[in-house]
Amino acid sequence: MGVFVPNRSFDPDDPEIMDRQGNDPAILAAGLEELRRINRQFGGWRAVRRAIRPLVDRVDPGRTIEILDLGTGSADYPVHLAGWMRRLGRAVRIEAVDKNPFMIATARERAAAWPEITIKEMDVLSPSYADGSFDIVLASLTLHHFSRPDAIRILREMNRMSRVGFIVNDLDRSRIGAWVVWLYGHLFTTNLITRHDAYASMLRGFTKNEMIAMSGEAGLGSFSVRRMPFFRLLLVGVRG
Repeated sequence: MGVFVPNRSFDPDDPEIMDRQGNDPAILAAGLEELRRINRQFGGWRAVRRAIRPLVDRVDPGRTIEILDLGTGSADYPVHLAGWMRRLGRAVRIEAVDKNPFMIATARERAAAWPEITIKEMDVLSPSYADGSFDIVLASLTLHHFSRPDAIRILREMNRMSRVGFIVNDLDRSRIGAWVVWLYGHLFTTNLITRHDAYASMLRGFTKNEMIAMSGEAGLGSFSVRRMPFFRLLLVGVRG
């Protein structure tokens, strides 16, 4: 595509290591812990809090906020948001879904102390929820795992299931970003999954212009896409 933006590198027959079957549980668990640290230190949680606060403020203070987290992984964002909502004094109910059995087991273990959170095994391409089932629908570091047509399908589903709005927090593909995460993986971690998947994820990400175009194709109404620090994109859709 250009000097600073490579073509998207996505092959459904060559998934990221984290998405493959037969991973060593200890190495995979360590990779998930590394991902939690990256989200905490490099702006993932902060970006989502910044985006979700205006949507939270649109929900009547006397009502429990209902959130759906698609592709939850080990439930990093639900656990973080549940704690944040407690500090805000807002009641919340979070359903977190994933189709990977290992992720589901890990998420249930991590969320065990949080009655606000329910973990369900489900394919994010075919969520079994009615229109407007949740106030807010979230997908963090999920979209880049899918082909462009499937990513558009997920955006359409997020819009359909939300009453107030939805948020996509993902990677902004660039050569510089890929170089940075490659260096990070080889200087600051020995986890083989992190080393491979961080770099692969950056090359699988969508650009800002691609995200805008996909949002249009998904038929989204009011939405914005902006770049965030540390090579992230934030898509925020607002209903009504």
